[in-house]
This record gives sequence, structure tokens and C-alpha cells, in this order.
Amino acid sequence: MRIGVFTSVHANLPGLRAVLDRLEQEEVDLAVCLGDVAGYGPFPREAVDLIRDAGVETVQGNWDRALGRGRSSPGDSFDNVHWERLAGESLQWTLGRLTGGQRRWLRDLPQELRFRAGRRELLLTHGLPGRQPQELHRKLPGEIYDLLLRRSGCRLLASGQSNRLELVRRPAGLLVSPGSVGGGTLPAASTAMVVEVDDEGDISVSWHRVEFDMNEYRESYERAGLPDIFLACVELGRDQRGPWHTRDTRRRQQWAER
Repeated sequence: MRIGVFTSVHANLPGLRAVLDRLEQEEVDLAVCLGDVAGYGPFPREAVDLIRDAGVETVQGNWDRALGRGRSSPGDSFDNVHWERLAGESLQWTLGRLTGGQRRWLRDLPQELRFRAGRRELLLTHGLPGRQPQELHRKLPGEIYDLLLRRSGCRLLASGQSNRLELVRRPAGLLVSPGSVGGGTLPAASTAMVVEVDDEGDISVSWHRVEFDMNEYRESYERAGLPDIFLACVELGRDQRGPWHTRDTRRRQQWAER
């Protein structure tokens, strides 16, 4: 069984189209989105419709929950209050463009998805199980990962909140994150992940860099009048909450010169 996994679309329609095309080329049996379909980007309606029309299995992210319930904050932790305020403005802009039916769809998304591939149980969530805004982090003590796997009763736990490419291997199983479509994981590129479980129950994971039309995204973003800072995050490889994803000093210098 081959499962294509992606997350944190954040209304990046060109990135979403490119990721779905890549997963089709990879001949996955199933495509799963780990949430945060809208927010930050200029294509909230289009992203929701494409996910639904493509039949992508989707779990609820914290942005999906906030948009579905009409909240004023996505519930993320930001490096500074200025970025948090701008995220709130982006959320309100997005709310004004979603239809009632789209908001209900976001509100009713499940908190997790479970799949059984042969003898293996796979659990897919946005954050950590039962803790939607919390994220997988490779610096946690190993005992925490073991506890998560045991309590979740799974061999593989995939979560999307971190927007990072993560792999933690423990005796009880694997914990992974696919990066993001629109969360600034890579400069001007999206990421997707393929999880394969063979007939013997062995699990393999691969990550894919997916190029998309950055000009289309930038032009639509600028027309929408959304905060410039979050456009720069997608272009240069920085999380919209503040942390850098790229170690490229040239990109960081470009940020300082903006």
C-alpha cells in the first residue's frame, strides 16, 4: 500500500495542484491531507474545493478549526505578537471569502485518520494525538515518542503541524512529518511524502520536493493585499510563525534586505 501525505496547504493553490500531480505520478493508492487547508494564502475557496473534488482524505488542522468555528485566532504560537496580529488579519480575510458550506466542511473534518496496511496500523493527525496545535519535534526525549506510539496503538504516526521534514525511528515504530505545501518548508517549493507498507509489513518513507508556479502565487497574493511578511516566508523558506526552515544564508540575507 502506498499513501501520499501532505499538509499545511495554507491556500497555496499552485502548490496544491503540483503536489497532487506528483502523487499521481507516484501512483499512490490514497492521498491524505493532514490539515490547514486554508489561511495565509490567496486561494482559500479554490484550495478547499480542489481537496474535496479530488477525494483527498483530510484531517482537521488548527486553522481549519478556527475557520470552521469563526474564531479570531488560529491558536498557533508565534515568535512575536506582531506576526500573531497579522495572522489574525489573514484569518479574518479568509473567513470573508469562504462559503458557509466550505466552513462547515472545515468544521466537520475528523481529528485523526487510521489506516491498516497489512499488519500495520497507521495514524495520521495534524498535531500530536489529542493535541491539535502541538507538533512533533526531534529533540523530545525518546520516552515521549515511545509513549505516543504505545498509547496511539500504531506503527507509524504522521503529523503535520511542524511544517518540517521529520523522521524519528524508535523500536516501537516511526514518527514522521511531511513538511508542507504552503508553510515555508522549502524556499518557493512544496513538499509531499509517500508512505509504503509492503506485504511483509515493512514501512518505508520518502519525501519529495515539488516545484510550483511561484509567480502565479505571488501575483495573486499581492492582488489580495495580504500581509507581505507571509509571502516572504513562502518565497524564502521561513515558517509563518517565525522559525526558519532553510539554512541557506543567502535566503536569510535576502530577508534582511527586503
